[in-house]
Amino acid sequence: MTTSIEAVYEHGVLRPIKPLKLAEGARVAIVLLEPVEAKLNATREAVGDPLFIADLRELAEDFKYVDAEGEIPQ
Repeated sequence: MTTSIEAVYEHGVLRPIKPLKLAEGARVAIVLLEPVEAKLNATREAVGDPLFIADLRELAEDFKYVDAEGEIPQ
């Protein structure tokens, strides 16, 4: 079973925002995702960086020469 939840990290412990339907003592695997706001802020900062924009333009040029199968047309 896979379930996505939100949690708050407090005093060294992750505390779910909503109650979980788990047996007491159940072990789970956790994947931590960066909050969306942080990703958006990083993207906004990158877009203002002239070197980042130059890299994007160079990457876009590379894609112009690749066909749908990923081959470089002759």
